[in-house]
Amino acid sequence: MNNRDINKATIESGIGVDALTVSIRNSFILTNDNLVQLASIAELPFVDPTFYDDKLKNIFQYYSINPEEMEKELHYYAQELLNAGKLYDAWQVLLALN
Repeated sequence: MNNRDINKATIESGIGVDALTVSIRNSFILTNDNLVQLASIAELPFVDPTFYDDKLKNIFQYYSINPEEMEKELHYYAQELLNAGKLYDAWQVLLALN
């Protein structure tokens, strides 16, 4: 199995970019690489009620009166988490809007 086969197998085993929500797929902040990371999971995750993150809490408090800016900040934070290899946390941040 060569690298192309490995990458293809990884992509095929994930949910795929098309399964991401429109707001995530059309994000001006999340890169194509970020979208591929998010789409690499086997199934869409659910909100984890036990997930707690101070920065997430602060974003909600600060941007509560401006939902568009809140979504941008959440995407920036999710990108930061993805770049740090924290896929689960990034998903929880993105799911927090729903």
